Amino acid sequence: MRNSRSFPALALALLLAACGGGGGSGGAPVVSPAPTTQTPSPTEGNIVTSVPAPTYAAGSGNLSIFNAINALRSKIGSGLLAQSLLLDKSAGAHWSYINQNGISELHGETAGKPGYTGVRAGDRIAAAGYTASVSGEAIFSTVGTDKYMTCVAEWANSVYHAALLFASTIDIGVAANNFNPAEGASTLCVVDVATSTTQAAQLPGAGSIRAYPYANQADVPFVFFNRTETPTPVPDLVEAGTPVTVSFETRGMAVTAPIAISQFTLTPAGGTAVEARILVNKGGKLGPVIASNGPALTDDGNMQGFTATLVPVLRLKAATAYNVALIAVVDGKTINKSWTFTTAAQ
Repeated sequence: MRNSRSFPALALALLLAACGGGGGSGGAPVVSPAPTTQTPSPTEGNIVTSVPAPTYAAGSGNLSIFNAINALRSKIGSGLLAQSLLLDKSAGAHWSYINQNGISELHGETAGKPGYTGVRAGDRIAAAGYTASVSGEAIFSTVGTDKYMTCVAEWANSVYHAALLFASTIDIGVAANNFNPAEGASTLCVVDVATSTTQAAQLPGAGSIRAYPYANQADVPFVFFNRTETPTPVPDLVEAGTPVTVSFETRGMAVTAPIAISQFTLTPAGGTAVEARILVNKGGKLGPVIASNGPALTDDGNMQGFTATLVPVLRLKAATAYNVALIAVVDGKTINKSWTFTTAAQ
């Protein structure tokens, strides 16, 4: 089905989960053979703060998507992604497949159809020559042409697609351009992310949390059109307020230590906390077991490990400052953080 407003689709979190929960906690760093070089402690973090300039054409959709994703990841504290020509190839091949065959399959491909390179994103990434230990894919199609910023904004303003902003991956490939399905001219954005078998995951140091919306962010959307995301989170809601996602994952984190959430609330300035659902993957299959020391948690198997997402049951107020309060025990230590963001004007 294609929504007249937009059509997002998710595979990123599921693909990362299948490869070990977003790359696990990064693992031990590679020991340098040079005796004068000290190997960093696994708890120090290894966030990438600079990458080579991409080769995407000036003014292209690919460059717009690359820059926008890295800008958000930098502000969140997730680290930058480097352009991979091989991931560009896999993303471009799937973009071409959808352009030729329509959006009904989205993340899948069928052997024998024009442009086929692999059933799943991982297959297509391998076919492009990239040897991945972790990989994922995000796709968004929106009506109208040259709507590249809409692709990134909708990935951010979501439940499952937000995994793109927190993924511990190193490389990215982009294919974003206009296409013309039967429904009319649209913008189709395909992003592949991955970590190769020779790379270590990038994650912040112990005691960190990352969040979207991030601290002091302005012009945050105040509504989330819940049923335009596939799969659909909180399916009983037609629309919701902007989701707030936090990632507890840090470098060197003990997967065996449960995460216990004592408070996770969203409160408008001068008001009371909004009614919300808190989605987590409780089971410990994609990361530590996530449990509650108070608030009700909804177990959602599509959620990325190490994360929790607060979904307001009603749209937020426009042009309003909201405070997020989070208290949790993570890796045996208590984290008590709060931050504020402001929604966009009506």
